[in-house]
Amino acid sequence: MGQGASQEEADATGYRVLGVQPGSPASAVGLVSFFDFVVACDGVELRELDSTFIDKIKGSEDVPLPCSVYNLKSRRTRDVSITPTRNWGGQGMLGVTIRFDTYYKADECLVRVLSVADGSPAQAAGFIAGADYLLGTAERVFSDADALLDECQLHLDAAIEVYVYNVDSDEVRVAVVVPTYQWGGDGCLGADVAHGYLHRLPTRCRGSDGVSVEPDRPAAPNAAVATGAMVTAVGASVRAGADSPPPRRNRVPGRTPPTSNPDVPRHHPTEEAGRTLSQGWSW
Repeated sequence: MGQGASQEEADATGYRVLGVQPGSPASAVGLVSFFDFVVACDGVELRELDSTFIDKIKGSEDVPLPCSVYNLKSRRTRDVSITPTRNWGGQGMLGVTIRFDTYYKADECLVRVLSVADGSPAQAAGFIAGADYLLGTAERVFSDADALLDECQLHLDAAIEVYVYNVDSDEVRVAVVVPTYQWGGDGCLGADVAHGYLHRLPTRCRGSDGVSVEPDRPAAPNAAVATGAMVTAVGASVRAGADSPPPRRNRVPGRTPPTSNPDVPRHHPTEEAGRTLSQGWSW
């Protein structure tokens, strides 16, 4: 966490749940995408990125494994007993994507949808202005509006599966959006978004952990390796400390289309990783 980090910040770590496969052991115990962090396993706190969690999972095949799960939304910890197995019919022993991350002030790093233009990719994806928060993909957390913008630029004219939380239904769902500059309006999404202190989850959402509504189908190809599960290191850009920038309002469509000049370096997904993918396992 760095020498200047407070003890509170240093202790606020765990394995963040990014995606849950339907019918999996993770789904059976009600793990919630993006809001849940596995903070302890079999009585051992998980405050460092090492092989402890993976070793515990491998050593508990077909045996219930007690875990403590912190929920970012409700700000409470609950105990679950999950049974790792290769026989549930999907990928991996848990059927979940996990990433080592911090939950310190992470509820201030949520991207809120403020408006959606008619006929836009955002409207086609079902984004709801004022009620939806764009959380990320199975491989990346949208810690701010820039992370969302970068993801759209990396996948122009291609489908992206985005995890979306709705404050009215209290559900995390998977929406498919195709960012494109060819839809007839400004930019590639057609939505105003914002993040920061003023756009935290409303108080009325804090009374529950939320529910994951997972698509009843296999994960997208670019997320398949993660569902094994993949463990990735927290990126510097995800940390939301006291020095976080002030709240921002971004017009997602407003970014200039990427240049085709081969001399201009293009951002690559693994560069954002760690930043994100400095370590990882797939099994």
